[in-house]
Amino acid sequence: MSFAGHVFLGLLAFVGVAAIALAVMLAWPLRPPPPLASIHEGAMRIDAGSAPDLSRYQARDGTWLAYRLYPAANGARDRIAILAHGSSAQSIEMHAVATALAASGVTAVAVDFRGHGASGTRGDVAYPGQLDDDLADLIAELRKSDPAARFSLIGHSSGGGFALRVAGEPLGAAFDRFVLLSPYLGYSAPTNRPAEGPGRWASPDLPRIVATILLGRLGIDWPQSLPVIAFANAPEAKMAVTSRYTFRLLQNYTAPLDWKGAFGRSKGRIAVIAGADDELMDAEAYRRELPPLGASVTVIPGVDHIGIVYRPEAIKAIVAAIAEPGE
Repeated sequence: MSFAGHVFLGLLAFVGVAAIALAVMLAWPLRPPPPLASIHEGAMRIDAGSAPDLSRYQARDGTWLAYRLYPAANGARDRIAILAHGSSAQSIEMHAVATALAASGVTAVAVDFRGHGASGTRGDVAYPGQLDDDLADLIAELRKSDPAARFSLIGHSSGGGFALRVAGEPLGAAFDRFVLLSPYLGYSAPTNRPAEGPGRWASPDLPRIVATILLGRLGIDWPQSLPVIAFANAPEAKMAVTSRYTFRLLQNYTAPLDWKGAFGRSKGRIAVIAGADDELMDAEAYRRELPPLGASVTVIPGVDHIGIVYRPEAIKAIVAAIAEPGE
């Protein structure tokens, strides 16, 4: 056999081995972590008995998406705060924050972001960036009745990371301020606590993620519809939460890779509020890392990761961050 023939056979063998390796990586099972009691118990302490019914708006793809509207108690229509829940959650998580904002004279809109709650297919979006489009469509819908209102964006955990990504994009110009509650800033951020033991909230399927990225570079995008991360939800919460994300939802509902640059690109003011007892995020790391990037940081003693969205002392700090006069 000629040298060229040997080379050709070698290439075929390499392609075959690579294909088998990628298939094995895609087939790697996604295993959820053990339930994280502090998250479940904290969520159960959120008293949402007075929460308003879901409202709907139609996104550009024709899907009707859900949100809860909390009109300002004093009838004011000049400020609107959009609230983004944490990973696996839904709008009800932000009920205490929304109620307090409405009582302070700010209309609050707590959203079931697509892939969560009553919006779309749980755990999935159609493409990375669809949540940004949905948010733009929601703003357009709200402006129909309040065209002169100023907007703020408040996000908790992964919702805080998503809010930061919006802040660094053109869509961020729609908001004059951002409030990030114990934000998840990405897998490599120094603000994360070690994802092991009692503080393990999420379990990523790394082989599947790597295979999906490699295939995406070859123009093969169907693996993006596969679930790649599972959350430590309690079994009894199954009906209320989204326990797994596909690759494309994981890409979309999170901080940007260049999270430091997003702080610098933001046209609006950014405030970060976290609990000193947060079991997932390192509050002192926020205080160390973020002020040089232009963000103000408030750490609330005795508050954990879920407590930041319902504890009275945390709620007071959130309302103050929204009510603070702009520059």
